[in-house]
Order: sequence, then structure tokens, then C-alpha cells
Amino acid sequence: MKLFLDNPHLLEYFGLVVVLLLLFGATFFFKNLVVVRKWSGLGLIIVPIVYFYLLLDAYVLNIPLTDDFNLLETIYDLKHAPDFLSAIKSLFEQVNQHRFAFERIVMLLMVFFTGTVNIKLQIFLGNFFLLGILYLLFLSFKKENISWYYFIPVPYMIFNLIFFENAYWGIAALQNTPLIFFAFLSAYGLSRGDQKGWYLGLAAALVTTFTSGSGLLTLIIGLVILLFQKRFKLLLWWLAAMVAIILFYFLFDYQFVSSPGEKVWVHPIFNLVSIFGFWGNALYLDVRHPLVSSFHTDLIWCVVLGAGIGVLFAGWLFRILIKKKLLWSDWFLWGALMFAMGTGAMFVISRPINNYLMYGGNVFSRRYMTFGIALLATVYVCLVILVKDFRSLKRIVAGIAMLAFMGLNFVSYYLSIFQIRKLHDELAIDSYYWNNYNTFLTVGEKFSDIPFWNHPTRMRDLIKNLQSSGLSDFYQNYSIPDHQKLISETGKVSQPFKGEFDAKFQYRNGESNLPAKYFKFQVIPDEENFKPSYFVLASKQHTIVLPAVPVANSPQDFLKKATYYSNNYQYSLYKIKLPAGTYDAWIMSPDPQRPGKWQSLPTGKKVLFY
Repeated sequence: MKLFLDNPHLLEYFGLVVVLLLLFGATFFFKNLVVVRKWSGLGLIIVPIVYFYLLLDAYVLNIPLTDDFNLLETIYDLKHAPDFLSAIKSLFEQVNQHRFAFERIVMLLMVFFTGTVNIKLQIFLGNFFLLGILYLLFLSFKKENISWYYFIPVPYMIFNLIFFENAYWGIAALQNTPLIFFAFLSAYGLSRGDQKGWYLGLAAALVTTFTSGSGLLTLIIGLVILLFQKRFKLLLWWLAAMVAIILFYFLFDYQFVSSPGEKVWVHPIFNLVSIFGFWGNALYLDVRHPLVSSFHTDLIWCVVLGAGIGVLFAGWLFRILIKKKLLWSDWFLWGALMFAMGTGAMFVISRPINNYLMYGGNVFSRRYMTFGIALLATVYVCLVILVKDFRSLKRIVAGIAMLAFMGLNFVSYYLSIFQIRKLHDELAIDSYYWNNYNTFLTVGEKFSDIPFWNHPTRMRDLIKNLQSSGLSDFYQNYSIPDHQKLISETGKVSQPFKGEFDAKFQYRNGESNLPAKYFKFQVIPDEENFKPSYFVLASKQHTIVLPAVPVANSPQDFLKKATYYSNNYQYSLYKIKLPAGTYDAWIMSPDPQRPGKWQSLPTGKKVLFY
């Protein structure tokens, strides 16, 4: 998959989708093309799914990232637990307010069958649950006797890079995506209206609860659905099971975490707007959102969309109350809406704000976009069902959704492929930083930070234990010489780098929205065939290695040159992540004369960090 890493073939993907869409549309105007309608429609559904997983395969590494180490630590503890009670405590160990039993069970099964925890496989397993979400939504169309042609827009919403952080991070992929699937599955089971469905709903609710803290919502949603269905006997059994699960969740080896922030009702308008923004976060673009006293356009649209979703939810509830004969799809979609929207409400309650969300700042982590895309896909299904008896209106809804979802899909890939390439390249050299400086590039604000707990020995012992037990191979990509030997072994002083190198800094708001020095390194080789891999900054004390990440072409050059990546390579980070000093700047790339080795070419320039 190195081919997709260096060239994601984005224009080919766009072109294929557009051709299939035009062909599919033409079949409704030219009778002799009707024979290809089915196949072009299937192609429109399959292509975004296949492309999503091809990119996943190309850009994901079998390297733990931040919270992944926490799960790996508990897996190691589980393997070496002295007794059954210790093993149970490790399995249900609390992380913030969450209990990640499902994730740990999946990893234990991985260890049982393969002897190791493969983070890449873990990420794939998590993302496969997107197919489950897609299938459950499709079943609603089938139950409502709506042609599958109207389902074509849905994969473009579900399989995109709006939520790239969730899609490419081990713990997030195995947490949030299965969480949504099992919550939807619980609603599906209860919606069937039979006893087998009740068991399925309860089992799925149990798994959801021990996948993430917001999974507790499924127990409440189940209670509400059974109450509205007037299945009172099963409601009482559900309530009894719910009480037992909640008692275990909060009383077994649990410590309550208090929130030091203000309460949500202190600023009700700001937080209502924030809820709307979360519900509509599928429109939250992968662009900078500095905290400013003016509104960001994409965040305004998030709020507008979220408010619209709120109106649709109220309409769907009204439909539940007045419709004489309800189908299981009515209950299922109501439950799906309640879970996705309830998660947004829980997010705002736990993180209340005291100004307008549209001002920007560190508003959402991109992993929360997973809930936004699932919610918007569900809303589209509901809209089509609502207008299914109005043929023209139904086609208008599907046409608008197709153009909007496809456009959002394309924009998400164009904006975010650079980000997943950056994460890929950072993870590849985390082992260099750990081996040489006992820190990571991907974790921590300061160069001296010891991931992940800033404990003097905990991470050191964990990596040693993971390596010796075979649970993880943290050093699998460690191919760069140690920092004291890097320049002496790879430096080619007689061959200076040919091209432009530049280092600039500016003041930019950091994690706490306070201005901090922000450095950006850039290199443009004179030779198009020269592919720099790293910026190397060498001083007497340190040899800092930073990824040289290829930057996306401008939209005009992207279309003109038919390639995503430009010949411009960049990397940027905050000054506090780099130790002060004066550094010689080098450009490192694979050595063409020594396969598997590196060469470092001097730029003749110095960089000063102060």
C-alpha cells in the first residue's frame, strides 16, 4: 500500500464517483441505459467504502498512540493477574468516567489467537463496525419499501475523513464506532417487538455500557422505548437489569471524577448553541479555528444543522405519538436519534462553555465527528421515510443529499489526507524519540514530558514489558541511527541539499488558547524525484528529527497536475516541544546508493530556538 501512501489517487477516486453518478443519472433519461442502472448504483455505494479502507491500510501503522498504552498496560496486567479478582479489576479498570471492558476483550481475543496486539488490526476491526451501522440504516429503507437507490448518498456520509482522528487511532476506532453500532443494535432489537429482540437489545446495551461511558444512555433509551411500546412486563425486567448494571458500574472499584467547571445552566443559551453545534458537527471542517470574537462559517452551519436536527427529532416524536400503526423502523430510528443526540447533550454537560461555540478555539476533538456523521446519516433516512409518499419531494431530498454528502466527502478527503499522513510519519519516529530522549513526538507539550503519565519509570517499564511479552513491537520502525551518530553516519557534507529550506515562527494560540511560539519548517527540492523524509536539526546536545510531510496541492494544481501531493514538504509545532539551542539544518532521505540506509544533506542554514 506504499503506492497509496505516496499518492492517494484522490482525483481518480473523485473522477470515478462523478462518472458513475452521471451514468446512473443518465439511466433515468435514456431507456437504452437502464440495463446499467443497477450496476452503476451498486458502484456508487461500493466505491467510497473500498476507497476508505484502502487509505486506512496505507496510512495506519501498528504503533500505539497515547491512550493505546493505557489499554496495553491493562492487557499486560490481565495476562499476569495473580487471581480472578485482580483480573476482573483490570478488565473493568476505570479510565476517566469510562470502563473499556469491550475494547480489552477484543484485545485479549487478539492475543489468544495471534499472541500479540496488532494496533492496525484493532483499527480495522473498529472501522468495520461502520459497515454494521450502514446495514442497520439500510434495513430501515427495506422495511419501509423504499428503493435502495435512495440509499446511495448514505455511504458518502459514513465513509469519509471528517472523523479521521477516530478512524486512525487505535483506542478511538475500537471505542466510538462500535459504541454507535451497539447502541443502534440495541434500539433495533427493542424495535422488533418480540422477546428475542428484547434479549438482543439488552445484550447490545450491556456491551455499549462497557464500551464507553455514554453507553449508559442505551439503558435509558431502552426504558423509554419499552414504555412507549407499552410492554410493561419487559419494561420491569429491563429496569431490574438496568439497576444491576448501573450498581456494578459505579460501585465496583470506581472513583467518582468531579468536574471543576461551571454548570451547564449558568450559561443556558451558550450551551444550547453548543448542543446544536455538536449535533451538526458533521460540517466541522478540518481547518484552524482560533478563538476570536467573530463567528467561524463552518461552525455557524454546524449550529444551523443541529437546530434543524432538533426540529426533525421533535417531528419524529410527534409521528410516534400520532401514527396508528408503527413499524419497527419507526422505533429503531427514534432510538438511533436519541443516542446520537443524547451523546451530544452528555458532551455539553461535561464540558459546558461560557461563550459562543462559533467563536472557535479548541471546540471539538475530531473523534466526536463520528457521532455527527452517524446522526446526519440517520436524519437523512428519516427524511426520506417522511416524504416517501411524495415522489417528487423524495427525489429532491435524495438529490440534495447526494450532492451535499458527496461534496462533503470530497472536501473531507482533500483537507484531511495531509493530517493522516502527518500522524503516520510522526508515529514512525516515536521510537527514535523514546530510545534517545525518553519522550514522544506525538505526546506531551514539552520536550521533557514522559509519556503518557510523566512518571519516571512507568512508561519505561511498560514498553520493556510489552516488548519482552510480545504484546507490542514498539521499535518495528526504528531505522534511524542514534542521535549522537546520526549525522556522522548519514551526513554527506560534500553534497549540499539543492533546493529551498526555510524556518519561520509566529505566535499562535495553543491548547489553552494563549499565544505561544509556533515554528514551521519548509523544504522545496529543486529535483522533483528527490523525496525528503525528515528535517534534521543537529546541535551538540540534541539531534532533532521531524517529519517532512508533503503538502496538498492547491485545488487548481490538484486538478491541473492530477496529483494530490505537491513538491512542498512541511512540518510545524510549538516551540515548547523543542529544546532551546542553535541547530544546523539537514534534510534526510533514503540513500539511493545504500538500500535501507539514510542520507542527510546539509542546507547550510541554522535554526535558533529561544
